Amino acid sequence: MTKWKAARRVRALTVVAAAVTSLVGVLPAAASAADEGPGSGSRLPHRGYMCDRVEHDRGAGVGSGDCRAVRTPRHGHIRDAFVIESRRTHYRMVCTSKRGQVSGYANVPKWVRGVSCHRA
Repeated sequence: MTKWKAARRVRALTVVAAAVTSLVGVLPAAASAADEGPGSGSRLPHRGYMCDRVEHDRGAGVGSGDCRAVRTPRHGHIRDAFVIESRRTHYRMVCTSKRGQVSGYANVPKWVRGVSCHRA
């Protein structure tokens, strides 16, 4: 084998190795992104809380018992819209607020409270 053929083969193998290495990082991310879309079997809310119990009273919503935060603060004021969902019955409430206002308060894992909520 001449130097020229050997260099060409090394270059081709380097390109293939780089392509395979880049795909190794992309494929698992693409698979997980496809699993999180709407209508999938995933029961986690897009942005909100999953609790054992959910109650709704006069516009306010409360989730209690082993709450988990999903892309939301675990403690303190909550701003913007979020969801409180029951782990067992899948009862969902969407809690909203006016721009810049507090829409709820979190004390995860004990409870989470939404100020202005309605059933989703």
